[in-house]
Amino acid sequence: MSNYTDKMTAELVSAGSFTFDQAAAFADKYQLSTRSVVSKIKSLDLDYTPKAKPASKAGTRTTKADLVQAIAVGLSCSFESIEGLAKADQRSLSALLMEIR
Repeated sequence: MSNYTDKMTAELVSAGSFTFDQAAAFADKYQLSTRSVVSKIKSLDLDYTPKAKPASKAGTRTTKADLVQAIAVGLSCSFESIEGLAKADQRSLSALLMEIR
């Protein structure tokens, strides 16, 4: 049994394409979940534009190598001479760097 009447399906088809916000508005109008409406839109092969995903934080994440490099600068030594520190856990490296500064 479908939650979608012929009238609702016709309304979806007549719109032609949807954004996430339009799908959410349709869901609210007919007391359906947004996920259900998006699924129905896709099953009808209608154009759908999902909401934009937030930018990944991967580019701003501090790596252990970055911490070891900062420690090397703080100790005025070469990275190569202490690069074995990269095997330590991140928390220990952060604590060491804070003590140096």
